[in-house]
Amino acid sequence: MRRRALGLSMVAVSCLITMAVSAPVATAAPAVDAAPGLPLELIDAVARDLGLDPQQFLDRADAARRLAEFAAAVGSGGVTGTWLDADGRPVVAVADGPTYAEVADAASANGFATVTSGIEIPQAVRDAVDPLLDLLPFDVAPTAGPIRASSYLGGDSFLAGTPAGLGLRCSLGFNAVDPTHGSVNITAGHCNPSAADTGSAASTGAYPMYGSLVGSKFGSFYRTSQSHNDYALIDIDDANVGEFEGNAVRVPGSGPLHVTGTVDPIVGAPVCKSGSRTGFSCGTILSTGQNIAMGEAVMDRSFSTSICALRGDSGGPIVSGTLAVGIASASNVGDQPSCEIATVFTMLQGQRPELFATPINDVLAENPGLTVRTS
Repeated sequence: MRRRALGLSMVAVSCLITMAVSAPVATAAPAVDAAPGLPLELIDAVARDLGLDPQQFLDRADAARRLAEFAAAVGSGGVTGTWLDADGRPVVAVADGPTYAEVADAASANGFATVTSGIEIPQAVRDAVDPLLDLLPFDVAPTAGPIRASSYLGGDSFLAGTPAGLGLRCSLGFNAVDPTHGSVNITAGHCNPSAADTGSAASTGAYPMYGSLVGSKFGSFYRTSQSHNDYALIDIDDANVGEFEGNAVRVPGSGPLHVTGTVDPIVGAPVCKSGSRTGFSCGTILSTGQNIAMGEAVMDRSFSTSICALRGDSGGPIVSGTLAVGIASASNVGDQPSCEIATVFTMLQGQRPELFATPINDVLAENPGLTVRTS
């Protein structure tokens, strides 16, 4: 069933920019701290939105990763669902059949609680494991370069359009490496206002934004997907490659969170997004395999989260712990002025802020050889 927001408009969370700037301005971001751990802005968001301390956030994220790996290794014939319960306990629904005892024993040995799949399980839980998954979800290939004061990282603001400031304002996603194009950035497909020109001489340019000012072009869109999954790949210009070698995400201008791998979405997993409009905001994964209508486009592989995101956050990275999970696409509160107002507004309608996203592993699977920069 195709899903639309109830009582609220489902809007892509990009932001239309129609301003002219006399000259591009380039400013160096403050030096970033390469020490391990979570940046202060993320710690604050985790406490505010999830009521967790940093170690609880990392522990639950790791439990979700282990669940995803277990489900991928066993397959849909042995596991029909995986999720984290309200207390963060990893749970496996074991398929009733000849392998039941073997799978149940293996799940218990990994510290997972087990239930028999014959009991009534919510639809969101049954959708938690993608039966078509044929790749392990955890990628630990170390491909990160140095993070410099001038580096561009996930969550930073950019304009998809023209140097005059005409186009869509979005957020950079994960820095990545493509076997043909070299350094690239993975962001949202609907951020590209001229999808038909993708990969041609007329392809939309990508420009950094510093407040309301537009900097010098750093790349162009070479692939845009606005069906099934919502993502775009930006080919980084040769002169800017060194600024896109970092593997981190951040609140623009603040300390980074280093990405260590990728993981599939697991219901109940704690997740945080970084966006140029609202910075870090956190929630949990509510469901997977969602069909979401965005205008004429339909995403049929998206996952939903209880994260607040507003216009301008589109394309931003979503992480669980230090693992890449997805790219921010559509929000049921995208046209609200603030997350505080959005929370009250949805509460009065018996809802809550909800952000829909494209799984990062789907993007990698559709682009053989593409890898997220990790450390």
